[in-house]
Amino acid sequence: MTNNESGRSMVEMLGVLAIIGVLSVGGIAGYTMAMNKHKANNLVDCIAKMSIAAQVSTTATAPTQTDYCAVTDVGNWDITATATTGAISLTAGTNASAAACKAAKDAMGNKVGSNGPTITWPTTGCS
Repeated sequence: MTNNESGRSMVEMLGVLAIIGVLSVGGIAGYTMAMNKHKANNLVDCIAKMSIAAQVSTTATAPTQTDYCAVTDVGNWDITATATTGAISLTAGTNASAAACKAAKDAMGNKVGSNGPTITWPTTGCS
């Protein structure tokens, strides 16, 4: 007696679905890491721009964040610069990205540049 069935078995289909699931999880994790790095780079860039602008400012008015970057581009962190000194402080906005803040803090330390003004990092939400 011969069996003339053709096609894929249920086990083969489940195997393919398992492989697709594993690849999807890896892709999502990679995308999340890339977005956090992007936000951290934007945060570093925005901090540097605002600090330089505040240091070279001849007026008592400090530059605002909206002049240099959007809040959503920096992981929902609010950045404040002090006029003339260029000191920077950060406060957490709604749904602030802790990963972006931590990566920026690790990259910059507590100063803008080697001899630049200080950065006040938040004590919560950026560890």
